[in-house]
Amino acid sequence: MKTLIYAWRFLTRAKSYTIINLIGLSFSLACCIVLTRYLHQEQTVDTHCIDREHVYGVKNIVMGNAYQGQVVNQQDSVWIDPTCIEHYTQVIPLNQDYVLEGNHRFAARAIVTDSVFLQLFHYPLVQGKSSLAAPNSALLMKDFATRVFGENTNPVGKVLRYSNGKDIIVEGVLDRPSNKTSLNFDLILSQRLSDENAWNRMELEFYTFFPGTDMNHLAEIGRIPRYVNPPQYDSRKFTFEFIPVEDIYWDRSMQHDETDMFVVGNRFYFWILWGVCVLLLLAGVLNFINIYLITMLRRGREYGLKKVFGARGSHLFRQIWTENFLLVGSALFIAWVLVELSHPWMNRLFGDTISYSPFDLWLSVALLVFLPVLASIYPYLKYTLASPLVSIRSVNMGRQSIRSRMVFLCIQYVLTFLLVLLSFYFNGQLNLMLETDSGFRTKDIVIARLVYESNDYSSYTPESIRQRQQRVKALDDKMNACPDIEAWEASFADILNGDYEGVFINGQGEKMKLTMRMASPHFFEVYDIGFVEGALPDMSEDRGLFSAVVLNQSALKAMGYESCRDAVIKEETPMATRGLGNSSLSVSAVVKDYYGGHLSLGKKPTVYFVGNSMSGDVYQIACVPGKLDKVLEYLRKTEQEIYGSEDFEYQILEENIRKIYDTDRRVASVYTLFAAIAILVSSLGLFGISLFDIRQRYREIGIRKVNGAQKKDLYRLLFRKYLWLLGVAFIIAIPVAITFIYRYTENFAVKAPLSIGIFLLAIAIVAVISMGTLFWQVNRAARINPAEVIKRE
Repeated sequence: MKTLIYAWRFLTRAKSYTIINLIGLSFSLACCIVLTRYLHQEQTVDTHCIDREHVYGVKNIVMGNAYQGQVVNQQDSVWIDPTCIEHYTQVIPLNQDYVLEGNHRFAARAIVTDSVFLQLFHYPLVQGKSSLAAPNSALLMKDFATRVFGENTNPVGKVLRYSNGKDIIVEGVLDRPSNKTSLNFDLILSQRLSDENAWNRMELEFYTFFPGTDMNHLAEIGRIPRYVNPPQYDSRKFTFEFIPVEDIYWDRSMQHDETDMFVVGNRFYFWILWGVCVLLLLAGVLNFINIYLITMLRRGREYGLKKVFGARGSHLFRQIWTENFLLVGSALFIAWVLVELSHPWMNRLFGDTISYSPFDLWLSVALLVFLPVLASIYPYLKYTLASPLVSIRSVNMGRQSIRSRMVFLCIQYVLTFLLVLLSFYFNGQLNLMLETDSGFRTKDIVIARLVYESNDYSSYTPESIRQRQQRVKALDDKMNACPDIEAWEASFADILNGDYEGVFINGQGEKMKLTMRMASPHFFEVYDIGFVEGALPDMSEDRGLFSAVVLNQSALKAMGYESCRDAVIKEETPMATRGLGNSSLSVSAVVKDYYGGHLSLGKKPTVYFVGNSMSGDVYQIACVPGKLDKVLEYLRKTEQEIYGSEDFEYQILEENIRKIYDTDRRVASVYTLFAAIAILVSSLGLFGISLFDIRQRYREIGIRKVNGAQKKDLYRLLFRKYLWLLGVAFIIAIPVAITFIYRYTENFAVKAPLSIGIFLLAIAIVAVISMGTLFWQVNRAARINPAEVIKRE
């Protein structure tokens, strides 16, 4: 108890240094807590699965394209023995679905599955029962149930009309797990709701295997190529592999058609944030130790005398640890206050909700236990290993130990410069990507889902098919009749999605991997993609799904041609070109390149299979400039007239393009924010050290003034050491920053130049702020009265 009282008394006496230490450590800990909580949330995605390591999804690889899918486990020469399968379930994701409650249509992200899925993945039950016993059983997520029925209505037992025309009964309401999930949905349906299980999406399979199953053997089976379809119709082959649920979130190679339902992580971004967290923690801890060493220096005589009178090392360590514990505890409390105040803003910064969890308590305990120990080791060793005579004399010879403190401060500034340089570069990279012309029209483009029909093929009859065709034709007629629509195309995906890769052969037999895309002539009109050579043939008479082949400039060059006049291509695995035959195909035209996604991927060499028979639920609509709102109102009226509801899903292309760079925007924002905090922490450390250092030199300054030193001489004397420190730190930070930037952007097709202006701006900002921090003390020292100082000394 005496130790605690003594520690508290000392900290309250050294108010200036205690406040500086608290502010610096509080901001550093607040940033580390925010980052660590977010990274922990990323690391625990899908922990609602009963065993993330041993529940497996299936990764299909077809012609170099990876998808999450299924094992076509037909009994052939090599197949998976079903006796080794413990659990098996299928999940069919339907992101463009809906239910009717009365006359109101509610868009829904549905999954079709069975009860085994609920055994493998736990969702808290809110009301009713988590059962899919009946074919028309349905389970709603809590937020979706509230959206449909309101907060005060019990949904259990309510009847909804599903998109296939069948009534479904709400058996229960589920809550979303406390952890982040890679698959997100609003509605769970039974597989038996479809009479023939004929859904229009591919199944996703999940497996668990009995203990002792040889997973290496299953991996070997998966690597054996199999035909996707009967070889007389389709020569494509696929392989598969089992991927643990814990890895699905991080696998960016897998494509998902249902982008609104699947969330994919970014390992590189994850490690970037870990790096920022470590840098900030190091800066904060070094600052903390540095300032604490100053307070220790003022007590050197005390510790020396204690050692002379027999004080043990354990007593000294306990004293130092208690003081650090009080400081860390107070800083941790302030840090959590800052975390709570910044919580809404941080959620927007990371684009996700950072939930409170028991991990927060464990994180706080870990910081409270380990930080005081870490901060106590160096001061303890410094004064334990030093002789009592040195400790007693150190109070008047503080400048002899300035070197170690300057080294700590230099390391702080290296970390600060590194964060500042990276912040400037990533902001420049982000601005470059946002300002670079994509190569196609983006303004006044609406991506709308206008066709709302059943995803259950078994629900269609000849009459219902005829009615669907009539509705779609009426919708198309309305699109053609709108004077505010310049061009439109119905497809299954917009320009940012829906392409895939294939291998093509040129006239010389050389192979090249190209991006493939199905399109109609209207696609080029909607996005104003210009033709640079050739033209599309007359398609007034429908010649099938594929009537012409078009290359972009990159594809023409990749295939070794300079002109489309003599250009021919052939698909190595004939599938997409069945409508045109499997022989070599003449290229009709060449269009301009464009960036069809993230600019870092460059302009993809693309082959377009163009025909007049394109159709789909996704309408890509080019509006007359300035008429976007009128078109949206027109579409609402059209939906009401044809489908009886004004509700429909739509997106603005410009907003979708901005979303592509959300991760880049977050990286730039994180570096900018935490670089500013690193400057603050380092400036506080500089202020604390200079506060002690300059006061120690008051006698020297007084003598120099007596001997005729001018203010400019004193300014040069007092600033010089710190300017040298900034220069050394900056020189060390430059190669580290360049190396990191090079590694981060080495695969970018478009990257911002690493100009000297970035480095000059970084040194200027940090130097101005740091020297501004020093100026008050230096100016005060330069104005002292020599007589008073020498008399006092």
